[in-house]
This record gives sequence, C-alpha cells and structure tokens, in this order.
Amino acid sequence: MKKIICALLSACLLLPCAVPFVSAAEHEKKDATNENKQPSDAPSTELVEDADPFIIIRGMDFGGLIKDAGTEKEENVSVKLTFGGIVGALGKAAAALIRGDGRYAAIEIITDYVYSTMADYGCDKNGDSAENISVPVYDKSVGNYPELSCEGGNGEEALARSAAKRYGADNVYFFIYDWRLDPAVNAAKLNDFISFALAEHPESEKVNAVCCSMGGIVTLAYLTYYGSDKINSLVSDSSTMYGTDVTTELLTGQVMFDAAAADRYLAHMAPSLSWLIHTLTKTGVTERVCKFINSFAEKYKSMIYDRVLLPVYGTMPAVWSLVYADEYEAAKEYIFAGKEDEYAALIARNDKFQREVVSNRAETLVAAMANGMKFSVIANYNTPNVCAYKSAGLQGDGTLETGPMSFGATVSEVGHELSAEQFAGADEKYVSVDKCINASTAEYRDMTWFVRNCRHVGCIYQSEFTNFIFALVESEVQPTCDSLAGYTRFMISDKDENLYPLTLEMIDKIENGANRRPVC
Repeated sequence: MKKIICALLSACLLLPCAVPFVSAAEHEKKDATNENKQPSDAPSTELVEDADPFIIIRGMDFGGLIKDAGTEKEENVSVKLTFGGIVGALGKAAAALIRGDGRYAAIEIITDYVYSTMADYGCDKNGDSAENISVPVYDKSVGNYPELSCEGGNGEEALARSAAKRYGADNVYFFIYDWRLDPAVNAAKLNDFISFALAEHPESEKVNAVCCSMGGIVTLAYLTYYGSDKINSLVSDSSTMYGTDVTTELLTGQVMFDAAAADRYLAHMAPSLSWLIHTLTKTGVTERVCKFINSFAEKYKSMIYDRVLLPVYGTMPAVWSLVYADEYEAAKEYIFAGKEDEYAALIARNDKFQREVVSNRAETLVAAMANGMKFSVIANYNTPNVCAYKSAGLQGDGTLETGPMSFGATVSEVGHELSAEQFAGADEKYVSVDKCINASTAEYRDMTWFVRNCRHVGCIYQSEFTNFIFALVESEVQPTCDSLAGYTRFMISDKDENLYPLTLEMIDKIENGANRRPVC
C-alpha cells in the first residue's frame, strides 16, 4: 500500500508544479451590491476624444492555444487530465508494483501519463513549437471583434472592453501571442503591431500600453530591441519584467511543500472546507504529509524533471526568460547537465536573451524613462500562491509573487507581518499599515502601487481598478504615489474591485463584512 501511495503522490507533486505557469484568468464576477465609491482622480465615464492608441499586451493563457487550426483536427490545447485517465494510470502503476517491477517502474507509468496530458504545450529541443500550435490573432482594433467590444468579464479581455468604452473601440488594440515562445520573437511581432496601430492613427505619435503578466517580459524585450520612442505611457500590471520566484526556484530544483503555505493555499482554494484544513494543520497532519512529499520528491526528483518538467516547461524559452540573472547559470546546470549538446540550440537562445535583455533590464527601463516614457507598476498581494516551491508562502496575487512584480519590494509571508528588521530605517510612507509590504526596497518605489486582495492582473469590466489604470496612462506627467490624488501607494480592493486607501478599519470592513473576499 505504501508503494501505491508513493506513486499517487508523484502525480500529486507534478500537478502543482504546472499551476504557477497558468495565467489567473478567473476572477469573481462583478457584484452590484457594493457602494459605488470613486476617488477624486478617477477618470470620468465619458468617451475620451482624440485618444492615442491603447494597447493591451496580454499574459499567458493556457486555454488560448489552438492545435491544427483550420483542419478537421482543430482543437484547443488543454491539460488532458480525466478521471478515467488518472484511474487507468494508477491501476497500471499498482499492477507494476504487484508484479514486482519496482517503484521506479510504477512512477515511470505515472510520469508518462502526466506528461501525455500536457505534451502539446512543450516545445522542441530548439525552443520552437513542437506541434502545429497557433493563437487567435486580433490584428486590428477591438472594434472589429465582437467578443472584445462587448460588455462584462474580467482579466485582460475585460480591460480591452473597458478601454473600448473609454477611448473608443477603434483606438484599442489587443496583442496576443504564443506565450511559450522566445519573447524576442514576440517582441518583433509587438513592434509590428504598434507600428500598425500608429499607422491607423497618423495623428498620434505614440501609444499607451498596459503589459499584463507574461506580457511584461515581452514588453521588456520590445524596449530592449526597439526602444521607447513609440511609447507614451506604460503600465506594468502584475507583470514579469523583473522575473519570478516560481520559475527560478522550480528550474533550480527548489520544489518544496511547506505546511503553513499549504494550509493557506488550500483554505483559500476551498473556503468551505477551511475548518477541516486548519484542523489538519493544527494537529500536525499537514506537516507530516508535507515532510513525506518533500522526502519523496527529493528521492525521485530527477525522474520527475527529466520525464515531465524538462520536456514540457523546460523547453519553453518564455519560461527561461523569467529566471533571475544571478540564478540563470545554476538553473541551466540543474536542468541541462549532461544534455548540453542535445539542447544546444535552446541553450544558446536562452543565453542570448539573458545576456541582451534580462541582464540589462534596469538600464533599459531607465533609458526609456529618460526618453520620456511614463512608467507605472501595479503589484497585488494577500492571495496565496500554489504551495509547491520555496518562496510560495510569500505575498502574492494567487499566481505570481508580489516581490518581483513590484521590482524588489520586501514582503512578508501571507497572513504574517514583516519583522522589525525588514522595515527598520524605512520611511513610514513606504511601509503598509498592515506591515506586509516595505516598498522602500523597490526599484521604482515612488511609482509602484500595491493593492491588497486584488488578484492577478485584476480588471473586472469597468471596475475602479480599470479606472485606476486609465488614470495612470492619462496622467500628463509621470504619475507618482504622492501626486496621483485618490490612488494611494497602498490600497485595498473589495470583491468588485472598488479601491480604497489601505487602513486597518477598511481591512476589517472588507475582509469581515459584506464585501468580504476569500483572503488569508
């Protein structure tokens, strides 16, 4: 029985490792029961005349890839996990154990099944798409696409719809790309896309842009290779410009399940069962399970990486683009040791991007701002990330970590405060009243806003959060946390994405009152 449990846990280990790469596309739908509160600098609801083109650069969308488009075999790429498939794989693994084939044979069966459910996402050993994969292309303004010029929704699509109401559908553009591929290649496509938008609006010299999630590293590549001459204002919304903990740690082998992080994450995902989850944690059950999984993962890690994580995620240039510069060589050694010749083209591609883009990030952004580009950063927090890697317990937005999203702010664990040492010496204006964020260490601390309880990317249709983004791009001068009246450095969101200055009273009202969101 213990051997069967080991095989089952190997499957359980692999699935959380896939989750952090998925863009958080589902948010709670707008609920009209809350007060309609508007800060003083919120844009009006009237159509803005003569607006510059407004471009949304979207993030990952695991459901947005199409295989064999235009053929009889056309299908949306998806993780093909089925109940029958899971039962079948576990049955085969159990049979292997009963036959005496050993644990490794059983785990090979499980990992082969898990790989088969995600294989279409993988690239080849050069970092190019291994399958005939494409994405829906919106190569004109959103007014040409009914699904983008309607009402409702959330995420990047809802931001496009809200922007269409604000600036006119013919002024708004939605950039989609195959997010798995080399960001440098996608940056070239973005350059053509921006040029096309400006050609359609010859009265405009520049565009305003919002880069969301994975769109951040694509935009950084664009700025590196094509400059900032065509960008008036850029908003980084939950973006990956700085890199991410999750990719860096998973590609350096730092898979780890922590009991406290698991408790917060599972209670957040299943709030109706939170009493049971907390009970298991208090009685030590969660801790024992995490220790067992960590021991198991360490023992079979090479098999898990070689049979699933490398052929799926390790072949994606986009994933490698999110590894921190100072950890890149260690990640490359960990993943490709002994396979350097086999993956030579992919390694060379990753090396080039790290050398030309990632290592020069700060200089690229400073040069862009010196050239007149306005730059603003939004980082959300207080939502647990999936509990499968070393830094998963730190503040995040349910998908990525707040620290890198904010370009280096010091953050606490979810549900905890910073230690006194972590904000010692900081001006009090940079420390959130909940003691979760010390913004003084962020690279762009005076142009970085933190929103408690707003999830990854945010952007419920025509919410105050989308109005906040519009206020940033419409500012005639570089907006700062001290100059943009109505939008303070630290804010809190209710479930409708109404925004309020962060105070202890407002935290209590929103998290314990009628506007409660499921937070930890």
